[in-house]
Amino acid sequence: MKEILKKNTKKLAIWTVAWVGSLAFLTGAENTLWDSLLITKIGLLINFAIGIGMIIANKNLFDHYDELQKKIHLEALALTLGLTVIVGISYEVSFDFGVINSEPEGEYLVIFISICYIVSTLLNSRRYK
Repeated sequence: MKEILKKNTKKLAIWTVAWVGSLAFLTGAENTLWDSLLITKIGLLINFAIGIGMIIANKNLFDHYDELQKKIHLEALALTLGLTVIVGISYEVSFDFGVINSEPEGEYLVIFISICYIVSTLLNSRRYK
């Protein structure tokens, strides 16, 4: 069972790196390496397909978790979702009301999501061990 988890974790890591890499290439290369809407659309489709692969790899990993691991991650996901909705909407409304001057950027929210999920997974793991 441990070997299957290692294998599935490695697959998820590869899909995640591929998705982040394809997104970085797409956003960095658009209007720089090409100036074609068709090529941009193809790049978006490729990035979307890699993202679907990443989701499937994540599901396959979760399918091999035991009940405790599922509980740890489910609670981490619930906390991350709640915090993201609250912080994301507050972030957007802060700009709309003039509290902050710069328009909200999605990448900051993605970083926030990543940090929330990692920290809550670590805290839940520690709590249940």
